[in-house]
Amino acid sequence: MIVARYAVSAPGKAAERSRLLDEHRAYLHGAAIRILLSGPSAPPAAGKGSTAIVIAQVETLAEFEAFSAGDPFVRSGVYGSVDIFEWRPSSGLLLENL
Repeated sequence: MIVARYAVSAPGKAAERSRLLDEHRAYLHGAAIRILLSGPSAPPAAGKGSTAIVIAQVETLAEFEAFSAGDPFVRSGVYGSVDIFEWRPSSGLLLENL
């Protein structure tokens, strides 16, 4: 199953984000799940929080939810909102390698 996490940074958490960035990256790189793609958006428009997306291949949605809950950014409230959902890609070059 392919899953995605769409997270939006909480206002006023830039210092916390900077402090935890290396820990967050290490958590993603050391993940026991198969992360296919991960990264932040381009710099946000004025007044909007930055966003980040993780796309992973897992056995169950619950497995990914547990992984996400352990992310330092999630645990510390750097993200103001986190949406996790199953994604069913239907075409594209990367799909051939899944």
